[in-house]
Amino acid sequence: MMDEKNFDRIDNYLDGLLNENEILDFEKDLMDDLDLEMELNLHNEINEAIMEEDVMELRSKLEAIDIPAPIEKRKARFQGKWRIAAASMILFIGMAGIYSMLGNKPYSNEEIFRNYYKPYGIVINTRSASDADNADKILEQALKSYESKNYRAALSLFQTILDKDSTNLTSNFYSGISNIQVQEYPKANKNFIRVLKHKNNLFIEQSEWYLGICYLMTNEREKAKETYSAIAKGNSFYRTKAKEILNKLE
Repeated sequence: MMDEKNFDRIDNYLDGLLNENEILDFEKDLMDDLDLEMELNLHNEINEAIMEEDVMELRSKLEAIDIPAPIEKRKARFQGKWRIAAASMILFIGMAGIYSMLGNKPYSNEEIFRNYYKPYGIVINTRSASDADNADKILEQALKSYESKNYRAALSLFQTILDKDSTNLTSNFYSGISNIQVQEYPKANKNFIRVLKHKNNLFIEQSEWYLGICYLMTNEREKAKETYSAIAKGNSFYRTKAKEILNKLE
C-alpha cells in the first residue's frame, strides 16, 4: 500500500526538490516497486492533463482507483488537481471561442458611427454685420445656431439660403452635419452630394467622409464601403480612418 512518505517523494521528485542522492534512491526504488512506478505514472498523467485535451479520460482513471482510507486526503488532492486541469482547459477553450467570435464579427453601423462620427467645426469667417448682405447675415445667424448646437434652428436658417441658391456650399455642408445631428440621414445625404457635385471646393473631403457616415446610418453598407474605399485610395486627411472603417466593415 502506498504511504504518505512515498506520495511526498513522488511530488518532490516531479517538482525537482530532491537532492542527487535522494533522486538515485528514488529511481532505484522505482525499479523494485511496481506500485511506486504506477503512482508516479499517475502523477505524470495528472500534470500533463493541464495542457492536454484528455481531461475527461483522466478523471475516469482517477475515479476507478481504489485508494485506501489512510490516504483518502491524497485522493482529494489528486481530484483537486484534476479540477484545476479541467477548469483551465474549459477556460482556455471558452476564451478562445469568445475571442474567435469577437474577432470575426463585423462592427455594426451604429458602433462605427459612435466611434468615428463627430460634428464638424466652424472653419469660415463671415463678414461683419455692417458689411454683409442679407444672405450673409442669415448665414452668420445659422452658423451661430450651429455652433451653439441648436441644429434645428440652424437648419431653418440654412434652408432660407438654399431656397434662393440650392448650390450654396457652406449652407449645404453644414445643413448636412445638422441633419446628421437630428438623425435626418437621407436629407444629409443629399446635402453632401450637392457639395461633391460642385467638385473643387473647401468641403470636398469632409463631404465625402460624412456621406459615408450617412450611408452607414441608412443601412447602405455597400455604398459606404465604396465611399471609404475611394477615400482610402486617395490622399485625403481621412485616409487612415477610412481604412480602419473598411476593416471593421469586413
